[in-house]
Amino acid sequence: MYYYDPGLVITIGAGPSISFTDVKKNVIFPSQKPVNEWRLSGQMNLEWEFSPILSFRVQMAYAKISGSRPTSNRYFEARLFEMNSGIAINPLALFVPYRTDHKWHPTILLGIGLSYYNSKLLNISDNQIIAQRGYGSGGGLWGYVIEGIAIGGVGLSYKIDNHWSVKFETANRWMDSDKLDSVESTNNSSPYDFYNFTTIGISYKIFKQRKYPMISKK
Repeated sequence: MYYYDPGLVITIGAGPSISFTDVKKNVIFPSQKPVNEWRLSGQMNLEWEFSPILSFRVQMAYAKISGSRPTSNRYFEARLFEMNSGIAINPLALFVPYRTDHKWHPTILLGIGLSYYNSKLLNISDNQIIAQRGYGSGGGLWGYVIEGIAIGGVGLSYKIDNHWSVKFETANRWMDSDKLDSVESTNNSSPYDFYNFTTIGISYKIFKQRKYPMISKK
């Protein structure tokens, strides 16, 4: 009941991607008019669970991101690939002893990585391109722009059985520049662009089953 089985967890998830850049209509949630800013992201995680408290993970993600500012007659579109690594910490396990019958597992997510992207800034009225980044001229793979990112977020998983679980995650990605949307802040109020992935996924854990000696009864 109290033994923990370390193992490798494979997770595939998908959900909305949200931009937080200078070209954005609403403060938090994407708008739908005059430009629909809702976009999707997909990701795959490989996670090594060492203990009930700590795990190390690597992640690959693909997403489209959009934002608009009707008052400036502008919107931007971006497509990005992301590779990152980090740790997941279960704060509950710091205070509550582990039990195999626990179903809910909260996590704090921290990591760093690289984001490869193409982006373009356009007029809302006529879709004319004002500026673009990447598209063969960037310094990353396939001519994409490459930037470092810092990741912070939270997660919550529900254990179905010893192998399968459902996992929710939401995490912000802070970039090392203010150029994702091809617009830079003039007053330094927002020196770094960032974006968010919020996903629901399914996880499968691979681990070695423990074998316990039989207790004979006389």
